[in-house]
Amino acid sequence: MTGFLLFSSCEESEPDFDELYKVDRIASVQMLFESISRNPEAADNLIRTAENIAGYSKISDLAPIGECISREFGYARGDCIAACAEAIVRQPEFSETLIEVAEKFLGTSEDPEITSDINDYSRVRALPGILESIARQPEELNKINQMSLALLGVDLTEE
Repeated sequence: MTGFLLFSSCEESEPDFDELYKVDRIASVQMLFESISRNPEAADNLIRTAENIAGYSKISDLAPIGECISREFGYARGDCIAACAEAIVRQPEFSETLIEVAEKFLGTSEDPEITSDINDYSRVRALPGILESIARQPEELNKINQMSLALLGVDLTEE
């Protein structure tokens, strides 16, 4: 019953713009992954620029993440994870850097800020990019799996 009350209070109240801004902030780092894959040597400058403009440097800076935005936040996070997977197959030699950046800005599946609902929504949105990445470069499955394990808690090699 508590979940219903929480959900209905989210629907009936005006949107909390500070909460919605958190969705925009996480969504804004999506291009960071493509930018790093285009010019890995500029990664430090790109990361610093993203931190300065997005206004956060780690997922805990966005905490707490309200239940009312968990779906939108999870979708934005999943889009970013898909972008990370695509960047990994473009620049597999920089996969460690890309995964570290993703863990920092997007949080791991183990971070307290990433609830199971947020992670479930992230999985749904990350799936197309992960599938495309595996189809494009199947030999990079281990690196994509490393990312998936860290960010989504899903082992892609498990049968």
